[in-house]
Amino acid sequence: MDDENQNMRAKRQAGPLRLGQVLRRAREDAGLSIRQLEATSGVGRMAIQRLEFDEVERPAASHLVHLAQALELNETDLFLLAGLPVPKQTASLDVLLRKEYGLSDAAVTEAKENIRGIIEKYNLDQGETRGG
Repeated sequence: MDDENQNMRAKRQAGPLRLGQVLRRAREDAGLSIRQLEATSGVGRMAIQRLEFDEVERPAASHLVHLAQALELNETDLFLLAGLPVPKQTASLDVLLRKEYGLSDAAVTEAKENIRGIIEKYNLDQGETRGG
């Protein structure tokens, strides 16, 4: 198990998460071949391969929606990783925190304040040089 944890840490440190990595990992975790994913999602094999290798500069939104459904992934995550605008039907943060995570009104308010604080901290830090 230690080797597995070290491999996972090494992958995370290798760089930012990419769309292709997420798709490939989800497909493999589901035990699907590319052909099986093609049959399940309706997205062609070549398109899936190109997406997994990050060879598509601007993926088709419909491909991401179908792959997300077939692989039980969050569509919004795929859109963000692909650099595409997030569809308007995405839940608001308030609704997401309440429904998905069961947070109370007070907890939602606190979470949003914490998020604002993190954004402010990192926006201010962008122009400064950070030490080790």
